[in-house]
Amino acid sequence: MKRNRVCSVVISLLLTYPLAFAQAPAGYYDSLDGKSGQELFNAVKAVGKKGHHAISYGETTWNAFRSTDVRTVNGVQCWWDMYSSNNVAVSSGHPGMNIEHSVANSWWGGTKNDAYKDIVHLNPSNSDANSKKGNYPLGEINGASKWDNGVTFIGSPVSGQGGGCTQVYEPHDMYKGDFARVFMYMFTVYDDITWKAASGTGTDGKGRMYDYSGGKATLQPWASKMMLAWSVADPVSEKEVMRNNGIHKEQGNRNPFIDLPDLADYLWGSKKNQTYHIEGNHDPEPGPTEDPEDPETPEIPENPGYEDPSAGFTGKYLLAESMDDIVTGASYLIVAETTMSPMSVNSGNNCLKPVGGDSPLSVSGSQFSSVHEEAAHLTLTAVADGYLLRLSDKTGKELGYLSSPKIKNVSIASSPDEAGTVAKVSVAGGKASIEFGVGPLKYNPSAKMFRTYPPTTGGMEGLLLYRHVPDTTTGRLPVEKDRFRVIVKGSSIIAPEGAMIFDLNGRPVNGENLEAGVYIVVSPATGKAIKAIIGN
Repeated sequence: MKRNRVCSVVISLLLTYPLAFAQAPAGYYDSLDGKSGQELFNAVKAVGKKGHHAISYGETTWNAFRSTDVRTVNGVQCWWDMYSSNNVAVSSGHPGMNIEHSVANSWWGGTKNDAYKDIVHLNPSNSDANSKKGNYPLGEINGASKWDNGVTFIGSPVSGQGGGCTQVYEPHDMYKGDFARVFMYMFTVYDDITWKAASGTGTDGKGRMYDYSGGKATLQPWASKMMLAWSVADPVSEKEVMRNNGIHKEQGNRNPFIDLPDLADYLWGSKKNQTYHIEGNHDPEPGPTEDPEDPETPEIPENPGYEDPSAGFTGKYLLAESMDDIVTGASYLIVAETTMSPMSVNSGNNCLKPVGGDSPLSVSGSQFSSVHEEAAHLTLTAVADGYLLRLSDKTGKELGYLSSPKIKNVSIASSPDEAGTVAKVSVAGGKASIEFGVGPLKYNPSAKMFRTYPPTTGGMEGLLLYRHVPDTTTGRLPVEKDRFRVIVKGSSIIAPEGAMIFDLNGRPVNGENLEAGVYIVVSPATGKAIKAIIGN
């Protein structure tokens, strides 16, 4: 399956941190020179372990991540999460995040050995993405993904991949080379730990990417072939080099597949069993390109500017039936269960009012397409103890965070750090529960207000959540052969279907509810990029 095919040159131009390429210490890899075959593999394994000292798993890992997985976003240091588009400030700790083993530790039974603690394959990860990824193997998805957040994709593998596993996880294109080089490291340095054989169910990744025999784990041919292709398509970036330098600082060793990216071809690829030499260029040979000719630059408007934001959200709103319908980055409406009154952005008397006083929605089945202009749209962000509910109006202007610091009190907080901003959210059977620490959010039909109440309070309506699904004809522009149109509407960017949108840190974002700033939109047809500006 094709997704997110973005030229690495374009991505490198988007990254705003200074160039940080650095080489390993002089002579670091001399032991590889003149070797081939198994002798070369053994030498790579030895040099991969050189200087390694295990660091304890937990807060010490997070401290090490400060050297390996932090970047600055809008002047704030954030964890670099390769599993989601979330930006979590380092200063906040790591709410809603896990230490993720990119090579699932269940594949060797979870034994807390050096592999379990090795930060080469540990990453700060959004907890939702980590949970969805589970212990599936890497792979490429056939058809539509069954779950994705725009960065991590879960679904059925293409033919020939997965090793018999019914589900795989596919990283974003801009991280595929990163993960490939990490997996190469892990299956070289730790080939002799006790790996688990495949189960008979086909629902987990144990033994799906590797074979384990004679006390050694070896990558299956489909897996090594895929990772070689990913390593070429997504070459070593400044991010990886900075991370490798940070690993060297914190853990004492390096990933040789980052310093010598052509090395993999001598172990698993077309140069297997050929003699490796340290002198010379170590970039891997480029693979075939799908479109070798640089197409003529299409006519592109530099920045079309704003359309009338009063047009608001287009598309339809679908009832969230279960937690599977809770999607990071999507917009939702809170609606009273019986009167079908949506919550508005208007507040007073420590409550939020329904739209238009008490205007019910016109619902057909489990969806509707028209909503009052005062309706409050919210996005959910997972944190350690629940979710933050960020509010915006119909134009996409951000208003703050839904908050209930005490009972019978609902307001809009300006910061997620304020008291009462974290809620537990659950959806089952089409009914939603939003539980703040002081009590559940309910709708009072007699007083016409949304507010928290004690759980036993009678006469209150429960809640429904409706997810906004953009209209494919107006929320996304058609792909056109001769033009690449981008429209900025409020705090949203509307681009052709298949286009990718990046912030100036090179991070993929969806096109809705964006912060003020400059964004890069990449054409799905040509790979050309233009900028779009979201104003205050």
